[in-house]
Amino acid sequence: MIKLAIVEDEKEVCETLALFLRASGQFSEVKEAHSVEEFISILDAGFYPDVVLQDIQLPGLSGIEALPIYKTKIPNAKILMNSVLQNSETVFAAICAGALGYIEKGYSLEQIKDAILNVYKGGSAMSPTIARHVVNFFNPTKKIEETLSDKENEIAKGILDGLSYKLIADKHNISIDTVRTHITRIYRKLQINSKGELISRFYKR
Repeated sequence: MIKLAIVEDEKEVCETLALFLRASGQFSEVKEAHSVEEFISILDAGFYPDVVLQDIQLPGLSGIEALPIYKTKIPNAKILMNSVLQNSETVFAAICAGALGYIEKGYSLEQIKDAILNVYKGGSAMSPTIARHVVNFFNPTKKIEETLSDKENEIAKGILDGLSYKLIADKHNISIDTVRTHITRIYRKLQINSKGELISRFYKR
């Protein structure tokens, strides 16, 4: 039987999930908290969960800021992030800070339960979108230069050199709108969403 904590600021969502999980018969205790600070007070009262289902965007401390605190207070607990945030920077920050899984909000109650059980049993639950971010970062099997066209490589280099869209446009005798179009294609081909991810991919290469 698993002791679970749900840290989620949307009270109706939190209550619905807690009710479903209690009824499943696989959890001995399910505690609810609507902020990191409230959850810490529950920990200080002597509750030590096996798994924490942790939202990220919360009033007060964020879910990621909470992870180092959890390492001290509940070092054996397994943390599963549950968030609308899907950008690579947030995913990697959560994993590097100690999260063992990361799922997107929008999962069904049954899927969330399965993810919690997976993490409890030693797995690392990740939704497909999150897993794609991780795989792309840690296992870039294709050279970036081969993925992009010559012109896209030139535009990417301009971004990496810190040039503005206007300077890139002037350098290559194209319009700013054309630069934006190239950048959109670069992001799509590399399956990234930001300049930071582009820099990370080239640096890792």
